[in-house]
Amino acid sequence: MSCAGVDRCAVYADRQWLGRERKACDVVALARHLVGIQSQLPTTPGLAARARLADVGPDDVRHELEQTRRLVRTWTVRGTLHVVPAEDLPLFWQALRPEWEARWSKYLDNHVTRQQRADAAAACLQILARGPATRAELLAGAQEILGCRDEWVAYLFSSWGGVLKDLSYAGQVVYGPELEGEVRFVRTEDWVDMPELDMDPDEALAALLERYVTAYSPARLQDFVHWSGVTVKRAREALARLKGRVEVRDGWLVRAREDDQPPGDVGVVRLLPKFDPYPLAHKAKIYLDEAHYKAVFRQAADVSAVVLSRGRVIGTWRARGHRVTPELFAPVDGAVAIALEQELEALSAWLRQPVQTGQGRRSALRAGRTSRLEGAPPDQPDGCAS
Repeated sequence: MSCAGVDRCAVYADRQWLGRERKACDVVALARHLVGIQSQLPTTPGLAARARLADVGPDDVRHELEQTRRLVRTWTVRGTLHVVPAEDLPLFWQALRPEWEARWSKYLDNHVTRQQRADAAAACLQILARGPATRAELLAGAQEILGCRDEWVAYLFSSWGGVLKDLSYAGQVVYGPELEGEVRFVRTEDWVDMPELDMDPDEALAALLERYVTAYSPARLQDFVHWSGVTVKRAREALARLKGRVEVRDGWLVRAREDDQPPGDVGVVRLLPKFDPYPLAHKAKIYLDEAHYKAVFRQAADVSAVVLSRGRVIGTWRARGHRVTPELFAPVDGAVAIALEQELEALSAWLRQPVQTGQGRRSALRAGRTSRLEGAPPDQPDGCAS
């Protein structure tokens, strides 16, 4: 599908905070707006933030994950890893737990029994009560507790998730602090303070749909199904709950009383990382010519880093160290060529930055944001208007 008629690509880029001016807010606000940032590659959230935000460094996401703990890494939509605000965890769990229990976890039944899953989960929680643990430590501990070294135990602690996904969608386990580059897991109750959520699963899914429309429209209901991984039936029921807040116009989901005209100006060029939210949220790729589909969506579910111009994917890019190389689908000139060169240089400089674990850079950025954003309305913290 093309961006003909209304410039839907420009509208989409604007909703994705990919306008000409980067947003002056932090990575937590961005993760909330995007309803999570996919994170099977640990570099994706930081690079996705860098494409959208004015003041963000290579270490900001990890700082929020491990120091402030305002962000959490866990499995959410489509059964995939995302970085999400800690305060949103109950919303994801309520909305998506029925999908995990009824559909997404069915593959486990081909390998283990429900009792084996329950036994492994109990052993896992017993181990994590002592503190953070790696997969290898969890496996060794579970084998000892269960007195069993059969293959099913190892399967449940494999990198595919297994029992850790069971516990994640039950709200009991999330990713914790890394140790020398190795992921570790923690009990949710030991890591973050969880707010109460007075919603049933269908209400929670409707809330996710409303947020999806805010960040990912123009979109159709089947795009939400594609993005979330829920059934069409549940998606339709969620939409019905949003009567008066979300409408369907010519098949497109829009917020009620919202003008769907394109913004006057969007960013000329942005470099989005592998698995960025932008190309993952729609079944119909309105921003990509069909001839270049396989250059972006590759074998083994790999999704390339892309070059974006006015909301359209015009190529891919790769980085070796801090050297960034584009591979365009067609030559560009004029303003696009100049903007691309500037963006390549800016990303290269960003990648060269040393990772800082102290507070100096963040204190300076907060001071800068305060001076720029005095008078911002209270419902738009850090100037992050949707």
